[in-house]
Formats: sequence, C-alpha cells, structure tokens
Amino acid sequence: MIWNPFKKKQEAGVAAPAAEKTEKKKESIEERIEREIDALPSMLKGKLKDPEIKKRFVDIAKRMEKDGVDFKSIRQMKKWMKQHEAELRAEQGGATAKVETVVHEGPRIGRNDPCPCGSGKKYKKCCGKDL
Repeated sequence: MIWNPFKKKQEAGVAAPAAEKTEKKKESIEERIEREIDALPSMLKGKLKDPEIKKRFVDIAKRMEKDGVDFKSIRQMKKWMKQHEAELRAEQGGATAKVETVVHEGPRIGRNDPCPCGSGKKYKKCCGKDL
C-alpha cells in the first residue's frame, strides 16, 4: 500500500461527526429555532423574542416539518408558504395593522412663499432647503 498524504486516515475520530449529526436531529424544533434566533440581527431577534410571534413561528415550523419541508432549502420553504398562504392569513385573523395615509390639511407652501417659521426668508432658503 502506498502512502497518500491527501487521503484522510480512517480513525475513530471520523465516527464522532456522524454521532454529532444524529444528536442534532434529536434536537427539538423549539431548540433549533432558539439557536437560529440567536444568530439573527438584533432588529429581527427583538421581534422574535415576543412570545406570541415566537409561538406562531414555532407552529408554522412544526407544520412545515410535518409536511417534510427541508429547512436548509429556502426554495422549499417559500413554495410551502405560497401553497399555504391563504390558510395562514385566515389563522392570523386580520391581526396586521392597517396603514393609514397621512393627509396634510393646511395650506400648501410654495418654494418662493415666506417661510412659516417666521424667519422672513423664502421657504426654499430656510426650512425647505434640505428637502
């Protein structure tokens, strides 16, 4: 047998990574999600710490897992979400906040009109300069 420096040796240490993989599969969905939440940016992490949102997220993940969706494939997750979009919205029950349009009721200020702040300058040279 010729020695090959590029070929890895078959040792007892090779079996250890296989054992780690089986341990990760035993990890519950809540534990996996908790681990993933810790890796997210702080803005998203703060929202997912809310118990209601976290519970909903875990419920959806459990349903995906039950349907056999691979969590490593974003394409599969997007496809599942698209297929179940109507029922997920129905379960949410209109909990989304409705965006209201802001309408300015006062008189419109022209660029060449005097500035409403009372400086005596034209609006374009005063408060409207940064717009």
